[in-house]
Amino acid sequence: MAMEMEKNRGALNPAPTGESFRNLIKALPDIVYVLDGAGRFLYLNDAARSIGYDPETLIGRHFFALIHEEDRPRVSREVVVARIRAQDHFPETPPKLFDERRSGQRMTRELEVRLIHGATGQVIYCSVNAYGEPIVDPVLRVMFKTEGPVTIGVIHDITAAHLYRKSLEENLASKEIQLKEIHHRVRDNLQVITSLAHLREMDIAEEKARRSLAELIAQIKSISLVYEALYQAEDTRGAQVRDYFERFARLMAQSHGRVGFPVTLAVEAAEGFREADKLSFMAMIASEFVAAAYRHDFPAGGEARIVISWEALSDREILTVFDNGTVPPAEARTRAGTGTEIAEALARQLGGHIEEPAGPGTTMRLVMPPA
Repeated sequence: MAMEMEKNRGALNPAPTGESFRNLIKALPDIVYVLDGAGRFLYLNDAARSIGYDPETLIGRHFFALIHEEDRPRVSREVVVARIRAQDHFPETPPKLFDERRSGQRMTRELEVRLIHGATGQVIYCSVNAYGEPIVDPVLRVMFKTEGPVTIGVIHDITAAHLYRKSLEENLASKEIQLKEIHHRVRDNLQVITSLAHLREMDIAEEKARRSLAELIAQIKSISLVYEALYQAEDTRGAQVRDYFERFARLMAQSHGRVGFPVTLAVEAAEGFREADKLSFMAMIASEFVAAAYRHDFPAGGEARIVISWEALSDREILTVFDNGTVPPAEARTRAGTGTEIAEALARQLGGHIEEPAGPGTTMRLVMPPA
């Protein structure tokens, strides 16, 4: 009976104060460290061995012993605070520090820093969470051998994730270079076709045939211009629509000329990016609209004006070509010939349709689903 009571009493008695907590911290797979106010190690758990260090040999040493020399000025409180004081203003976003002394919302979270492996010298990419902690718990005072405020941090090895992300970025950069080369080659090939068409144009005597071929050349040039814009673009989203149509308008003015009267060709387009396929279809349709506008009669003695506009709304995109000509709608469609049919076929490829709203002048409108 006495032996059983003694056994039960032993089961009820906990381990020595702080022993369970100490064992838990020691067994964690991530590195747990504690720094004093000067940035010297007071404690590291056994996970420090995974990066080539015996925890005991680091006690009393500055945390710089672990940090890559290029990262030290960026993560040291002493260096960063001195730099901020020299600038005479505090940054809007608090800096992330390895020897953090703040807690709560201002504590350091997900600080990426490079460590040096103690045995191999290899670079290890890590994520650090750290905060300031005043030591009031007697267990922690004994464990960390200090009574002053400390920095407590956790280091998580993200080397595999970092290298994978870097590999993806390098592959993406390579793909972007290849894509630019494709845009460059397509543009060059279209320019060759344009040159051949110009040679054929010189051999054609019949004016109507020459006019048709000139419009076809303008179509090819407008597509070539798409790939030139994409080749020059720095943004992976495609070409800037407004910039493209401003260049497109200059091209159309050169291709169609005065046609017996001066024509002002203006662009009113919103900001936005579009990829090659959609912009090519839009360019071909706009080219048909502009070619039809140049065939219209304009007010005698007045300004002949053609306006290309594009806007992207939440539920649709609208590309419009307006001219202030005096041709009735029915006659305008007749003069457009097969151009309207071509535009309608291209619009269907975009999932859109062509509208010809009534009003002064002539308006041709392409309505498409949003990107």
